[in-house]
Amino acid sequence: MRLAYRIANWIAAKAYSTAVRARQTPSVLAELTPRFVSDDLVTPAVGDRFAIVVKYALFGVTDDFLQLLAALRRHNVNPIVVCNGNLSDEELGKLKADAHRILVRRNRGRDFGAYRAATLFLQAQNLRPRRLLYLNDSVMFVDGPGLDAMIGALADSSYDVVGTFENHEFVHHVGTYAFSLTGDVFADPRVQRFWRHYKPYDLRPHAIQRGEIGLSECLAKCGYRTDVVYSAERLALRLDRMNLPELVEKLRYAPYGALRNYDLKALLSGATETASLLHRAADSKPVKATTPTITEYARVAARASSLIDESKRRSVTADQVVRETLVNHIMGHIINGSQIHYGFGLFHRVMDSPLIKRDLLIRGVLLEYDCARILDYMPASQRDPIMRELINRGRLVNLRGWRAFMVHNGFV
Repeated sequence: MRLAYRIANWIAAKAYSTAVRARQTPSVLAELTPRFVSDDLVTPAVGDRFAIVVKYALFGVTDDFLQLLAALRRHNVNPIVVCNGNLSDEELGKLKADAHRILVRRNRGRDFGAYRAATLFLQAQNLRPRRLLYLNDSVMFVDGPGLDAMIGALADSSYDVVGTFENHEFVHHVGTYAFSLTGDVFADPRVQRFWRHYKPYDLRPHAIQRGEIGLSECLAKCGYRTDVVYSAERLALRLDRMNLPELVEKLRYAPYGALRNYDLKALLSGATETASLLHRAADSKPVKATTPTITEYARVAARASSLIDESKRRSVTADQVVRETLVNHIMGHIINGSQIHYGFGLFHRVMDSPLIKRDLLIRGVLLEYDCARILDYMPASQRDPIMRELINRGRLVNLRGWRAFMVHNGFV
């Protein structure tokens, strides 16, 4: 029965995808040469670093998006805002406070379609940036030192390509909600060919497989050096440096499967037994009581000092065994999927990542109170809008019919 359901679901998903492609093909072909409703040069460029920043009109112009533009300006990066859909005059006015340029287009092909359109348009205009950042509002941006540090890492890196997070859910690739390229990568004919050949269908699986993953594969084939700002190994090293109470406290920021539905005592039982064995001092035979000579006293004192040093070493090693068991357990729930989703709490609280995926709840990664705990350091005026955005999208509970089909097959 289960196999039959899976086959039927696969056929239905394939049929839906094919129908959408057929319906959208005329508009996709019309977009092979990008078209924009308007192009407003707001202020002259300062320097040679630029950012393509995609704004989805239905989200509106939110405070975090304006704070992102201001942070880009602080780093002398010229923001080119690409609006997927029309904004009101009031919203456009807000963008003009920090935007270098505002491009408005019809919403074709989601965020990646906007990346493609802006990239080809700027290439045709012979833009030669030293560094080009790509960002979109599928994530929320938390204003503060973390946001400035992230933009600095993207804008100032010596690597050819810098992503913020990586993903192993399908094949290894860099997330495209926030990444950067050097000017040489931007101008590479092989990379330009990728953008020209990409078809901007408004299908989420297509945007991931052919767009996000396709771009990572193209850059890898070109031999470009890639770095990731919030990488799993950097997070693990920071956790390794914490003492046991600090590490246990961080468990509350771990993803759903790591925090609940397991017995901490059972998890640590083997490590605790190993630690207790390591902690025991070496057995010593009783020594006959005598009046020691000066030579014997020196020998006994040296032996005692050696035992104390060995005991300390064993204690440190025992503590390390327990801590590394916890770290390994935590990291195991993060590394093999979308790390920006499953590692959100830890990357945010340990490494000050400013990125929050809008679909954390609807993907079933976290629950409302998990997110509230992670963001409990924020003032309510900052935390409440973030929480409301996450909650209002819903989550994977009691889904039925068409909505369940769309969510479970990754179309929304």
